[in-house]
Amino acid sequence: METPHAKVPVKAIQAVPRTFSTDGRHHRSIKTRQMIVSAFIDLIGNGHPSPTAEQIATQAQVGLRTVFRHFDDMETLYREITQRLDELMMPLVNKPLKATLWSERLMESIERRCDIFDRLAPFHIAAQLRMHESEYILQQVKRRVKIEQDILARLLPTPCVDDRVFFEALSMLVSLETWMRLRSLQGLSASKAKAVVLMTVQSLMASHPAPD
Repeated sequence: METPHAKVPVKAIQAVPRTFSTDGRHHRSIKTRQMIVSAFIDLIGNGHPSPTAEQIATQAQVGLRTVFRHFDDMETLYREITQRLDELMMPLVNKPLKATLWSERLMESIERRCDIFDRLAPFHIAAQLRMHESEYILQQVKRRVKIEQDILARLLPTPCVDDRVFFEALSMLVSLETWMRLRSLQGLSASKAKAVVLMTVQSLMASHPAPD
């Protein structure tokens, strides 16, 4: 009497190891790519705004050739970083506000923005270093500014948005660039920098009364 195994074709038995081997290589490749991206993020976050491929390889504990095998050049790596940062930061940006009045929602949003800026600061510095030699990074910086302004416009009454001088002044006050000056160049703590931003915004808003 034949056992059930005797009915399995030889080719099917031989095909199984190849499938597992292919899947294994694919999963290892994905894991290695994630390790390289994580190493790049860690290096920038720890004060290395322009890490070399050698530093990334060391941090990820992979060979230098492996870094270049997964990413053709450093700009490709920056593209991957942008996607990863969006995944991390956009849920915070899109988190619903608790306040009801538009003026209170505005201040709540600005406080949250300051907290997000502190997380983005190291990557902003890295982008600034490469912005003028990379069209992609320049466009990503402009995209980030556009997102900041779009969020602001949704919170303000129409008269405030339509007054372009007022709107651009407010946009500048609550921008990442202003935050970086307060934190890095003026040396303020996060709490004091936030207090400066909120006080300045309140003063500007007082000069442009808008209905509640």
